[in-house]
Amino acid sequence: MDFAIETMAGRGQMTFDETSSIMNNIYLSLAIKRGNWFFNPGFGSRLHELARAKNTEQTAELAKEYCKEALAWIIEAGRASAIDVQVERDRIEDLHRLKILVTATQADGRVVTFEKFMEVV
Repeated sequence: MDFAIETMAGRGQMTFDETSSIMNNIYLSLAIKRGNWFFNPGFGSRLHELARAKNTEQTAELAKEYCKEALAWIIEAGRASAIDVQVERDRIEDLHRLKILVTATQADGRVVTFEKFMEVV
């Protein structure tokens, strides 16, 4: 059992409510820079490497690969049976951000969706 994390204005806040959802696993996997987790240096994502990248299709593809790499452990641990990652270039609201949408099917069959915006140049 994990504690729930709510995302408000792009920031995570722990609620101390118990949850069986993998939402907090997804959030932490994408929010923490790879190598900065004291217990497991391989945990986290490399999304921070794209902060100064231009908003191109190539950057969107790299972001998708980095997300898949960061979330792979959730499937390996048996917490999810499938994870789909979609990355779109935001051309309406802000020309300098990517929209990351993660859809995960938990081991119990429930579907969880997670949305994150990432600033790029």
